[in-house]
Amino acid sequence: MDLFAKDIFAAFPSVLGAAAIAPSMLVLWTIASMDNRREPARVVLATFLLGAGSAFLISYLHISVPGISILANWPVVQTYLHATFEVAAPEEAMKLIVLVFFCSRYIAYDHPMEGVVYGAAIGLGFAAYENLFYLANNPDYWMTIALMRGLFTVPVHGALGIIIGIYVTGARFGDRRRHSHGFRIRSYFIGWGIATVLHGLFDFPLLLLQRQVLGQSDNVVLLLAIGIIVAGVASVVAAHIIYRARRSQAISPNSFTTGHRFQNHPWHLTSFIGIIIFLIALPVFGWTRQFIIS
Repeated sequence: MDLFAKDIFAAFPSVLGAAAIAPSMLVLWTIASMDNRREPARVVLATFLLGAGSAFLISYLHISVPGISILANWPVVQTYLHATFEVAAPEEAMKLIVLVFFCSRYIAYDHPMEGVVYGAAIGLGFAAYENLFYLANNPDYWMTIALMRGLFTVPVHGALGIIIGIYVTGARFGDRRRHSHGFRIRSYFIGWGIATVLHGLFDFPLLLLQRQVLGQSDNVVLLLAIGIIVAGVASVVAAHIIYRARRSQAISPNSFTTGHRFQNHPWHLTSFIGIIIFLIALPVFGWTRQFIIS
């Protein structure tokens, strides 16, 4: 890091926090603005913060799946199983839990765009905390990391949240008499499963490179290409979901909110306020982290 960048970083430590959070808030603002009915800002922001809190919590839950640790002689298989079942599965489960047990208390899930907005909020909150963690632990390369994660990791987390969100909406939308408890469970499991598989495929090449199992340049390029392709697939799927949801959307109030109240909501202001709230909460995260470690 050059002297000028160091001076800026020393004078404005919140720059790192803004660099970590701004990409997620920008994507969330864009997606929320697509919703004709404009969901209540307080619930969207609360979902975003719960996503960040979930990422903070999951960073201390080291979940081990029996059998994976004994595959040391097959590092590629071991890394893939670790990425899918020990990293991706619990993270996507946390997103599902927030959508099912928190968001459903404030929204009706009576239109697909609700699943899109709240799924994106939980996924982007997750990405914001992860960005902050990686930037804070790599201060010498924080600008490069912020750029790469902003281009790839943030859209992937948002896309995976949208995929889970649309299945949660599908489980609750329509004739409640036809949507049995078993149907809801299957829908939740399918959405979680798809997101977990994509997340595992995205993390797999990065974790494999960290282990330095494959050191040849050709393999490095191949592994990075796999991650980029998976990120592209997840983003395309999410974009298709958004397109379909917007086409089927009708401007009408749902069971919890009045639609016209949010038609002209200043989402740019909400995004700014969200960044400020998150930055204010950073000392709390730091204090909690030190308390747990000690």
